[in-house]
Amino acid sequence: MLTILNRYVFSEVFLASILSLALYVIIFLFGFFYASSRWLDGVGLGLILKWLAYHVPGVVVQVLPMALVTGTTVFFGRLAAEGGLLAIQAGGISFRRLALPAIVLGLVAAAVGLWLNEYVAPATNAQVRTIWWEEMHSHGRGLMRLKGQNIPLGNGLELYFANYDRKNDLLLNVRLQQWQGRRATIIFADRGEFQNDALQLQGYAVYKVDYARIGDLRTATPDQMERAVASVFPAVVLPKNPDSTLTIKTKLTRTEAIARYADAIAADTWSLSQAYQTAHDPKLAEGERRQAALAFHSKLALAAANLVLILVALPLAVRYSKSPGLSLGLSVLIVAAFYLTFLLFRSFGGVGLLPPGLAVWLPLAGFALWGWKQLS
Repeated sequence: MLTILNRYVFSEVFLASILSLALYVIIFLFGFFYASSRWLDGVGLGLILKWLAYHVPGVVVQVLPMALVTGTTVFFGRLAAEGGLLAIQAGGISFRRLALPAIVLGLVAAAVGLWLNEYVAPATNAQVRTIWWEEMHSHGRGLMRLKGQNIPLGNGLELYFANYDRKNDLLLNVRLQQWQGRRATIIFADRGEFQNDALQLQGYAVYKVDYARIGDLRTATPDQMERAVASVFPAVVLPKNPDSTLTIKTKLTRTEAIARYADAIAADTWSLSQAYQTAHDPKLAEGERRQAALAFHSKLALAAANLVLILVALPLAVRYSKSPGLSLGLSVLIVAAFYLTFLLFRSFGGVGLLPPGLAVWLPLAGFALWGWKQLS
């Protein structure tokens, strides 16, 4: 009997959650389309549909907990309202045992969220912004949006270019810099091409400068001056051929650079593993490591929220969800309460009031503990 009941509960909650997921995804996609509609004049329908399709994985990660809450409240609320819950409990089956299939579904959804965050959503999020600037507006010239900015390319490498040749897709008056303490490697170039993960520079000059040794120039005698200058400038590369090309591999690809820095709406292009590695990279500044740690824990926490919110929704659905309208309203309240609390504590981690891990997991622990106690 329990096997049949488990299958019934799992299938009903799963079906209601899938329908809710489809509804939420459609609402979000319509929101993206509506908010951008004023800039879509002249853009082909196929390209718009392609752009919207790339939103889907990232949207699913965000709304999957909402869909599970709705599916849970709809099914268990109806079960309680129609007397089915009372009959099942009269047969000796506890509410916690009855809720087990929904909890298993939450675990499955958490695994799906982790997989999407690691392997799918970062790439599709980057494509959303790249398609917007490279295909829908700038027609392969999205780098134009980065002109005049200092763009971190990973591993401490920073790119700046003063002008952009839109016709030939070239960066003009380029500067690259990389710091190690007070030692800097600075590359100037007349022009450059950025494709995939490679920068190709022409008309370049490379200078390595040790700013910690500049004081030696003031105290050096005439006989010591040559050695002092060599210590300040340990390497200077000035190619004889002005057409020589210097190729530099970058950690951040062209697509990711446009996605993150083309406008104020930066795409989340970090996978779980990338965020973890960045958070533990000793070469980076503390603020950058903190933001990466916050992103890493947030991605894990949002996956875990699929389970946590089911624990919260189950007892509330039985008590208050007596109709489909009430179920929907209750699910909205649960999700709103969770996300507001989560974002509040996350902001504490962002400004350094709490460690990133504690800031992210504290609200989840509180919601999970309350939900589990209510199931008894």
